[in-house]
Amino acid sequence: MLTKVNHPFKMQEVQDPVPGPGQVLIRIAASGLCGTDIHIWRGEYRLPLPLVLGHEPVGTIEGLGPGVKSLRNGDRVGVSWTQGGCGRCISCREVEPKYCETAITWVANGGGNADLMLAEATGCTLLPEGLEWTTAAPLLCAGFTVMSGYRNAAPRPGDRVAVLGMGGLGHLALQVAKARGHEVIAVTSTPDKRPELLALGADAVLVGADHVGKALWEQGGVDVILSTSNAMDQNSRALHGLRPEGRFVSMAVGQEPIAVPPTLLLTRQLVVQGSMQNHRRDLVEILDLAATGAVRPRVETYAFDEINTALRRLADRQVRFRAVIEMPRAS
Repeated sequence: MLTKVNHPFKMQEVQDPVPGPGQVLIRIAASGLCGTDIHIWRGEYRLPLPLVLGHEPVGTIEGLGPGVKSLRNGDRVGVSWTQGGCGRCISCREVEPKYCETAITWVANGGGNADLMLAEATGCTLLPEGLEWTTAAPLLCAGFTVMSGYRNAAPRPGDRVAVLGMGGLGHLALQVAKARGHEVIAVTSTPDKRPELLALGADAVLVGADHVGKALWEQGGVDVILSTSNAMDQNSRALHGLRPEGRFVSMAVGQEPIAVPPTLLLTRQLVVQGSMQNHRRDLVEILDLAATGAVRPRVETYAFDEINTALRRLADRQVRFRAVIEMPRAS
């Protein structure tokens, strides 16, 4: 539990929660750590404390609240960031609760860094049979995000794709694009990642380019850029590497704006788009890809009592791709 920003998580015994109407009780097996957890821990996102974090949880349902019909005890599920909406606003009525201004999230119900977690049944997604807990967990946020980004880019057969930023999201976006048959260029500032990125399926790796857009253009340009980089100056330069009618999709938060030259935008008819976790079908798709082995997160696993070590490593950029907490009762 986070009780104070910039302080270690505290282990705390609390009474077992009881699911209310439309809710389920989940025995957590694994919970992924994410960059957003660092923002919350540092106080950059103002949330009420104390708070149990963890928005990449997977586990087994062992309690059903009144009215839950779609799930059963024993189901293996993951829980999305957004679990439901108010049901009355225009966004909810159009079946887009992620845009609801009063959407129900893990913040209201408590996150997955715990033995037991409450969740809205509408926020749970069944996991494919045989998919390991530690593989599934990062897909509930990082995987969901990049699958939606890929789909929002409206990829076409034969499109050449560049993935910008080879961290926890980027290494998954690379695998998604490759699994869907694209030629993929991985763009990174870390030279020692080259062998891993090639092993993950990259056709080429562009390392440390001063002007990534010019470097991509010199290699023939790309049709799609999937950016997971929060370096907005680099994103701005990357636009110059897009072919005519190219699509740039940004999936990261940064402090600076992305600068879009109007002449470049017009003469090449480019599309610049932001993307977050979109339709549930995107989450189902990447879970299915992972179940076949076509996409596999590279994870570092930690015991529950090592969560502060994992958090510190993540904050210091020492984690290689993704960190996952394994709960002691996982099976």
